[in-house]
Amino acid sequence: MRVKRTLVGICLMLALVIAPQAAAQTSTEPTVTFTLLTPLPTELAVGETAVICVRVQSSEPFLMAIALSDAYYPGRGVRFDGSAAQPRATSADLCLTITGRASTADLPAAQDWPADEDWAAGVAPLAVRVGARFPGGRIVGATFLFGVVVS
Repeated sequence: MRVKRTLVGICLMLALVIAPQAAAQTSTEPTVTFTLLTPLPTELAVGETAVICVRVQSSEPFLMAIALSDAYYPGRGVRFDGSAAQPRATSADLCLTITGRASTADLPAAQDWPADEDWAAGVAPLAVRVGARFPGGRIVGATFLFGVVVS
């Protein structure tokens, strides 16, 4: 009787380990596209704003799509106003506003941001990072790199 219980216990443990792996292998990855809807600014005057919009389209509903800003020199030269997000959909247009704050003429050259990219002195290296999160913890993302000169 004890051997039977042990065998049943081992079989149940194997089923609990193997079944989720098999289910994970059969689930399909969503097809996600990220389309830049507006040109990325390259020059701004102090006080000038630009809007950057990205469309996220997915073959499966996402839990959340979000657009965030990133900067090599955070808070210097430009300011992004917040982030943009869209919960529970298959399509979203996400927009960020960027404003020229101060001249970037004094910014030193930036190297290796994000990788193998060198930026000239006087340019603020920036990025818009967009991602979609799906059930099961799957995340798909894209990065749009650009540099801005503020005068």
